Amino acid sequence: MSAQTIPLGQYIFRRIKELGTEHILGVPGDFNLTLLDEIYNVPNLKWVGCCNELNGAYAADGSTRIKGSPAVLITTYAVGELSAMNGVAGAYAEHAGMIHIVGMPARNLQKSRAMLHHTMEPNMDQSIYIQMAAPIRKAHAFLMEDSTMAEDIDRVITACVQSRLPVYIYVPVDVVSVQLDTKRLETPLDTALRNPDSKTEDHIVSTALSLIQAASTPAILADVLTSRHGGLGLTKKLADITQFASFSTPLSKGVIDETSPYYNGLYNGKVSFPGVAEAVERSDLVINIGPLLSDSNTGGFTRDIKDDNLVYLGHDLVQIKGEKFPGFHFLPILKRIVAELEAQPSKYNLPRPQKSRRVVPPVLNDAKTGELKQSYVWQRLGRFLKDNDIVLAESGTAQFGMPDATFPRNTRYITQIFWSSIGYTVGSCLGALIAAKEMKYPGRVVLVVGEGSLQMTVQEIGTYIRYCFKPIIFVINNNGYAIERAIHGPKQGYNDVSMMWDHQKMLEFFGARAENGVKANSRATRTVEELEAVLTDENFASGNSIQLCEIFMDKFDYPWRLSGQLDVVRARMRQAAATPNATSGFPGADSVEHELCLVGIWLDGIFIKPCATLLD
Repeated sequence: MSAQTIPLGQYIFRRIKELGTEHILGVPGDFNLTLLDEIYNVPNLKWVGCCNELNGAYAADGSTRIKGSPAVLITTYAVGELSAMNGVAGAYAEHAGMIHIVGMPARNLQKSRAMLHHTMEPNMDQSIYIQMAAPIRKAHAFLMEDSTMAEDIDRVITACVQSRLPVYIYVPVDVVSVQLDTKRLETPLDTALRNPDSKTEDHIVSTALSLIQAASTPAILADVLTSRHGGLGLTKKLADITQFASFSTPLSKGVIDETSPYYNGLYNGKVSFPGVAEAVERSDLVINIGPLLSDSNTGGFTRDIKDDNLVYLGHDLVQIKGEKFPGFHFLPILKRIVAELEAQPSKYNLPRPQKSRRVVPPVLNDAKTGELKQSYVWQRLGRFLKDNDIVLAESGTAQFGMPDATFPRNTRYITQIFWSSIGYTVGSCLGALIAAKEMKYPGRVVLVVGEGSLQMTVQEIGTYIRYCFKPIIFVINNNGYAIERAIHGPKQGYNDVSMMWDHQKMLEFFGARAENGVKANSRATRTVEELEAVLTDENFASGNSIQLCEIFMDKFDYPWRLSGQLDVVRARMRQAAATPNATSGFPGADSVEHELCLVGIWLDGIFIKPCATLLD
């Protein structure tokens, strides 16, 4: 190899290393093995093998959420890439963009349509799986032409960084060694975000600043895409500079410092603590940054913020009161707003603390003894957390219970309440652990997962131990799928899971044993006293070894936010059934029809038909 060229495999990984990536996730397969060899030819780049491709995708998602730059997943053709697809789709839905690299058969075999393993029938177009991934990616490169390979790789990686959505690179076995010009690597990728029209951006910024200057009761509502799209630091600075009453959503806990005097709680429409919804909705200016308006992130579409009071700073739409600007991204705009407020605080009468009393969350359950309840556990876990912790709350009761907790400073929070794939956090935790290692993150990694969800993806705990990671794991054992019981069929057998697992032996089974040099501790708790003994144990809380605490709760005990949101949905469906031709008057009616009414729902033993027929 001459000094002027480099194998394509190395080119990809050098571009990836340019993003600050230090670990590559994935599962080996015969169509990606020579590509994996090239990882070891790039200094300071390491391989992390996952137990399966779905968990690998979850891990890439979790790493991206913590580090802010795209993680990388490598799978093999067909069986590997298809296994990962659910995890990639979740990353697409929640803007945790990853780079998914797929090793494919050699080009000559694709052209001859050879009946290789992993194909489905004779004469099959082997690019058919590429088509399957089309809805869950922002861009892709199918590396078939030598002359465009470097350009295509650069284009796709840039698209991932800018969009925060997954991308795919398909690498036939025979192209790994194709020689590419190294001169391209001398020019870093241009991943900066720019809005399409500078004059329009000027108008947006000046109008927003004027509204900030004139507002009497302004508020900041920081949603999850704030952090996904690189606005976490700016949003924290905006809240600190202005001292405006600030709020989070179920997906964005931790974006605003919850210990600060201006934090007023988690806004989830009607499913909010007392006083929170009123405080947001009575504000004469709500600066809503990075919104993701899904059902579970808006209290079942009960968010009620008037357009006349709204500055909506989205990733693909900015709206100032009723004036909409499609295709504009909040990040360049937010940078300019924060810079102006920071430069001239007196002009905008800053800082400007809120006039009314701060909304303080109520204590739901201050029990000192007795059996563990949902109303007690979540706020107690919040008091267990420390500054700089990374917390993962699994789909199910954990993601509806953890919002009750008050987070310490700089808590990073991962949950998947929009995509809600059961078992997600076990794989995602691996990615968070990797990101924390790369960033030399000072806090602990705390995983809270239900025993039903754990059964989906439990094998990745073995990967934690294999790579010497030391998370603190809470297993919520409430005898089955509690969230499904709450929705329907509380006593039906399909909501049961195997209760024959012994979680107290799980860490040992996966390798945390003295002969392996791995310290671990597992505890089971059924009462307030037992949980308190664990949470106040300095060894358990230290994060110096992998720890597990199993928390037993009644299977019919649900977080109040879960029950509250279901009450909202059921009330709305009853109203729709009673007035089949009326859709107006529903907050977010279009979204409600799309998200809730594509399927039927059981209410009090009666099956209500889908809105496709209900609302004709």
